[in-house]
Amino acid sequence: MEAGEFGTVRDLAIAVGLAERHVSRQLRLAYLAPEVLKRLVYKRDAVAITEINLSNCAALPWAEQAKVAFDDAEQGDA
Repeated sequence: MEAGEFGTVRDLAIAVGLAERHVSRQLRLAYLAPEVLKRLVYKRDAVAITEINLSNCAALPWAEQAKVAFDDAEQGDA
């Protein structure tokens, strides 16, 4: 979308053959804080969070995302 290939989420959803709501949710994951992405990808921290809740977490400020996404995991390490 940033490249201007698709004007709307709906256009993108139609092009890839997925529901607009699903594509919108997936796009929000691009706004996860770098710390959250690093923990998920490189450290493979297990989290008890659904993809939908993780997508909603992306709407939070970066400083709050890790606490919301990994709260249960951090308590288990204490």
